[in-house]
Amino acid sequence: MQQSFETYLKLRGYTRTTIESRLTIYEKYSQWLEQEGMEAEEVTYNDLLGFVKYSKRKGATQRTIQSYIGTLKHYYDHLIREKKIDYNPAMDVKVKGIKRKAIYYILEPQELHQLYNNYQDDTLAGRRNKAMLGLLIYQGLTAEELAKLEIKDIKLREGKIDVPGGRRSNHRMMNLESHQVLDLYDYTLQIRPELIKEEPKSNAIADRETQKLFIGSGGNSSSFSNYTSKLVKALREINPKLKNTKQIRTSVITKWLKQYNLRETQYLAGHRYISTTESYQQNDVEGLAEEVNMYHPL
Repeated sequence: MQQSFETYLKLRGYTRTTIESRLTIYEKYSQWLEQEGMEAEEVTYNDLLGFVKYSKRKGATQRTIQSYIGTLKHYYDHLIREKKIDYNPAMDVKVKGIKRKAIYYILEPQELHQLYNNYQDDTLAGRRNKAMLGLLIYQGLTAEELAKLEIKDIKLREGKIDVPGGRRSNHRMMNLESHQVLDLYDYTLQIRPELIKEEPKSNAIADRETQKLFIGSGGNSSSFSNYTSKLVKALREINPKLKNTKQIRTSVITKWLKQYNLRETQYLAGHRYISTTESYQQNDVEGLAEEVNMYHPL
């Protein structure tokens, strides 16, 4: 059974390290089943609660138990696929005491376009921010990725952007929208040189030779968080539902999941693990439930 579960995990696209971790958990679970004299196919929701209590007695943390249950959800999905059971008993097991990822209101595609089209600021900083906004809305970049971009990463002739990988994200090459190419062309060839010429504001240190794409006066790139915070503040005047740049990214990835398969979305989002991409499906469901509760309390 372990070999077929391993094959299932490989088909799901997990890395070798993740597969080995899940197989270790499977082995612990198999030992518990043997100790209790149960077969995996016969396990119920209440039996799994017994496994949770057993794991707690063995010293497992809530976070570790959450990982156990996550693996068992995959394991029982595997058994359903093998037609050995018709219901996943782990699906409704919730581990309390874990800080959940924030659930955001999902901005619809037209709301995202509206943010982009209605943001108007003809100052040098405003035109820089417009170029940044396009990359948030159409490529779903994180604020951290924006800060790391260099001039060489923008391929204007090809209409593409080369997003470097990092400790928590994968490299990807993405297409630019036609109107973005114009904004980025304007920014890189006109606005950015003007920003470099400006004297640094406040105590900012000038770095006129910097290769960073998005900069402030004098070539300063150390105040990037200030640029994004001012941008978000301006965007909230257009749509008060907007909280932060993470909400934009979540909305973009949720949109992609409706257009593409998991693998394609994983690539576009730069996720190292497909499980991260899958979590955005749950965000969409829980976000919808939150909306229902908010606007339809009955």
